[in-house]
Amino acid sequence: MTDSSGRKIVTQADVARLAGVTRSIVSYVMNNSPRKVSEETRNRVLWAINELGYRPNKHARILHHADDNPSGNYIGVILAGNYMFRRPYYASILASIHDRVYELGWHIQFIRVYDDFCDPVIFDQFIHRNEIRGLILIGLNQIFHRSACDTVLMDEIVQRIERVVCIDWEWPGVPSIQFDFQKAAFQATKYLFTLGRKRVAYLGPNDKRVAGYQQALWEYGISPEKSLIYIATEADKGYAVCTQLIQSGEPFDAICSGTDEVGIATLHCLDEHELRVPQDISVVSIDNIELSAYTVPSLTTVGVPAGKMGQHAIDTLVSDNTWVSPSEFMITVPTHLIIRNSSGPIMKTIPDSDLSLTSD
Repeated sequence: MTDSSGRKIVTQADVARLAGVTRSIVSYVMNNSPRKVSEETRNRVLWAINELGYRPNKHARILHHADDNPSGNYIGVILAGNYMFRRPYYASILASIHDRVYELGWHIQFIRVYDDFCDPVIFDQFIHRNEIRGLILIGLNQIFHRSACDTVLMDEIVQRIERVVCIDWEWPGVPSIQFDFQKAAFQATKYLFTLGRKRVAYLGPNDKRVAGYQQALWEYGISPEKSLIYIATEADKGYAVCTQLIQSGEPFDAICSGTDEVGIATLHCLDEHELRVPQDISVVSIDNIELSAYTVPSLTTVGVPAGKMGQHAIDTLVSDNTWVSPSEFMITVPTHLIIRNSSGPIMKTIPDSDLSLTSD
């Protein structure tokens, strides 16, 4: 059997013959089957796949597309980890990706986590132009920092896939959609100072949000203290670090939470320790997930249009204009402060208008 250029098409039977195994064993390895295959046999199959340049045949599934690209209008999504499925912020992004993709007549081929692609079989099966035309990478900076291995993998992705877009992080030469982490934390922290608070702690992710928090402190002539900075991404960790902050004995009268999930856990922790919000402690967070409006007290937060980020990512990916100069294409979505009850009354005039205040 040959392809349109006259080259012989490599089949699973060819791989099995070279590796000295059955076709079923090749299939088990290719599909990462739970059936146990010895490491030596698995490595032999992987060697044969690489030696022959075998690629799974996806053409039968996409022959109805007239596009010259054999992957048609299929895209893939890679997440930093499974935790993104259960976090409301990322769920909003994924929902908007889903809605926009089908609105435009495209299709989602897969949604998988980054660690899957460290397996060369999975990588070759999914990261291929016969499989997808575009790829969206969400928050991968949370799990790697451009180590040699990750750099090689990213370079291979960019070489193989025609269109790649990042959400919530950046990679050289790749279009990105994100909000300004530093500005959002600056807005949240600065607002706490406008309320007359003096000792503001930070509980949240270890990224540019920390720099935004520190920037607000410096603007008010306050030196950041490590004893008031605690790293947390999800609710359970947020509760734990808030407990540590309280038990440390360090005085504080406000908390900037880097995410609403951490902020909600913070409200619960403060209540359990009989600290009143906002009378004793003011709390402002970042995200504006739906639940933040229904906490007691309701959570003052810096709103991030997560749904818009997913829409922008798809529009960026499908637009031919993006790929004229992809390295220069970046969208930073605006954020704005939503005042609710957890921050307390304004005790003095806000010094400038760059907080973009709204009430909810």
